[in-house]
Amino acid sequence: MKNSVGFQFLVIVFVCIQNLYAQNNFININNHLDKIMLHAQVLKDAVLTEMNKQGIQPGPGAPPPGNVAYASFVDEVAERLRLLEDSISGLSGIMNRCPNQPSAPSPPTNVIAESATADNVSSIVVRWDAPKPVPDNLQYKVYFAAVDESGYQPQGEVVFRICDATQTSASITDLSPRSHYQVRVGTVAGVVTESSSVPQVIETPDIIPSAPQNLRIEGTTPNTVTLRWDIPEISGVVSSYVLYYREDNGGPQMTETVDPPTLFYTVNDLSEGSRYQFDVAARSNNGEGPRSIPVEVKTIDFNPPHPLDLNCTSLNKTSVLLTWQKPLVLPGDGIIRGFNINYTDERYRDFFLFKTPTAEFTEAVISSLEPATVYYFQASSRTRKTFGGGGAVVMCQTKADAPSKPRNVQIELSRLDPPQLTIKWIPPYHTYGPLTNYTLHWGVKNGALRKEKIEPYRLRWDSDYLDDATVHEFKLFAVNAEGFGEPAIVQFTTPKRETIVPPNVTVDRVKGPNNTTMLRVKWDPPNQPVEGYRILYRKFEWVYTGRWKLKELNDPNALSTEIVVDEPNYSHIVVVRGTAKRQNPNFPMMGQMNQQMMGGGRMSQGNQQMSGSVMMNPQGGNGMMSPMMGSGMNPMANNMNQMGNMPSGMNPMNGGMSNPMNGGMSNPMNGGMGNPMNNQHGMGGGMNPMRGDMGGGMGGSISSQGGPMGGGMQMGGSNPFGGQMNMQMQGNQQPPQG
Repeated sequence: MKNSVGFQFLVIVFVCIQNLYAQNNFININNHLDKIMLHAQVLKDAVLTEMNKQGIQPGPGAPPPGNVAYASFVDEVAERLRLLEDSISGLSGIMNRCPNQPSAPSPPTNVIAESATADNVSSIVVRWDAPKPVPDNLQYKVYFAAVDESGYQPQGEVVFRICDATQTSASITDLSPRSHYQVRVGTVAGVVTESSSVPQVIETPDIIPSAPQNLRIEGTTPNTVTLRWDIPEISGVVSSYVLYYREDNGGPQMTETVDPPTLFYTVNDLSEGSRYQFDVAARSNNGEGPRSIPVEVKTIDFNPPHPLDLNCTSLNKTSVLLTWQKPLVLPGDGIIRGFNINYTDERYRDFFLFKTPTAEFTEAVISSLEPATVYYFQASSRTRKTFGGGGAVVMCQTKADAPSKPRNVQIELSRLDPPQLTIKWIPPYHTYGPLTNYTLHWGVKNGALRKEKIEPYRLRWDSDYLDDATVHEFKLFAVNAEGFGEPAIVQFTTPKRETIVPPNVTVDRVKGPNNTTMLRVKWDPPNQPVEGYRILYRKFEWVYTGRWKLKELNDPNALSTEIVVDEPNYSHIVVVRGTAKRQNPNFPMMGQMNQQMMGGGRMSQGNQQMSGSVMMNPQGGNGMMSPMMGSGMNPMANNMNQMGNMPSGMNPMNGGMSNPMNGGMSNPMNGGMGNPMNNQHGMGGGMNPMRGDMGGGMGGSISSQGGPMGGGMQMGGSNPFGGQMNMQMQGNQQPPQG
């Protein structure tokens, strides 16, 4: 076999070396040439040996073949040609090309190698893009070789030549699973010029394991199940196991990963007394295999013990604090997930449940309770499926609060002449303990208020005789040990009445039988017919707290009467009025108001103002003032003659005053009155002592003679009776201080 190709190449090489290289490059070039000559000689010997085997005589002058051993002549030739090409390519890489030598084509781009394993056999698919531009006579060569995990290549590469330049993929088959291979793709144009892609190392996947065998239950507790299994029949290298389980009642699928891949596992945090189904699958780096045959098991039942030492402390009117100790639970007994607090009030009307989020809590604040109410509490432990029995019941009472307002307040005009009201109600919805009383604040709207206490068992109140044609306001409070609750407020407008005022009313203080004190009241006939007379009287107080008393005379010809007084040391106010002839003198008019609190209803009958004349006569004097007609508040028209020591301040008569008797002083104002006589004192401020109820005027005239007060006094305004009024002043009375 001629080696003219090799010699021609050598000539080209030496020419290039002579033109391009310096002396120090010749050593590397010479080494590559030695390899080329060696591979060429071995290839020549193999050819001669094969010719000798086949009985083919070499040409004359051919040297005898060397000692070459090979299994396959074709494989040996291909291998020697590959080695020659590699050596020539390496020599080309370290030498500059001659100016007229063609350059190697560009290497392929976007080389991608992918591996797969199926049926215990692996393969690698390599894809790439052709170089640009595509040279003439382009061919591809795919190289691969087995390497270890560090990249060491113990054997030479295997090469596949692809002569079709349009084919840009290749499959390498019959590889071993879970093995490493180095792959690269080269481009060739001509005899010796070649470029190659960067080598890639790729691992072939492992086989997918079969299902684990003999899955079985090793043990159970209320909240755990321990399982064991055997390795799959076909396993490769198992990277992990996956346990699948779900509750038998159709609960969600749950998983546990066993990594590292042991052959047993304990599943925790299960529900006590519940049935579960388990199966297991093996995984490799190629994916997950089929699941095993499932098994079923039921966890052990668990009845949790109740909390210990439950205690209750009242925090405020609507909240209590509960504390307890955790019950003793041994490992493996079960898991307590939280605590339940059941509670109700003393009337067992409603039942409530409070749950702690977890079992770490040992206290709870129960809120939104009723004030002053006894509650019963019981604590129990709960698991995921059930709860245990409760412990001892604890009683606790919230702190008290003031009661709510009285309900269904009704107001009616129980008497027309003189006006009198009746108020009825029912107890508050919430009393928060026993009531101590009801308290009524009442009076003329926007005026001074009187305060009266009512026994807690009474649900009715009758008023004093009231001013007519006046808006009255009533505030009813329920009271317990905590204080006043919210009031129920109602209003009422009394009707205006027709008045008959007898003239010349006088009052004398006289001694009666058995050393009693009486007031002898006299008057002249009025100028119109009457059916009788009504005499209204009460003791005089600077701050009025008592009530009017009424004496009725059915004799139209009566011109006097005597009144026994219980407190002879007090001065008294007396009002006389004639009773007009009519069919029903008491006019049984009833009205109800069901509104509560602000905006209560009103009721009025007519719009008639009451007025009359009033005489005051202390110590049995005979002084008399002419009767005067009043109409509501009378700031200017009425006169007042006053002697004695009267405290300075606001005018208690709510009217203008003059003192014509003892050198006087006129006061046209609705305010205080000064008196230059008798130590220069004036009338005291505060509540009008002449009022019938809570502050209306007296309407009429009042006279006073003698006694410790000294001098005479007359005053104007309205009064609840509307007739003439006489105020008897007696005793060493002093006005209240403060």
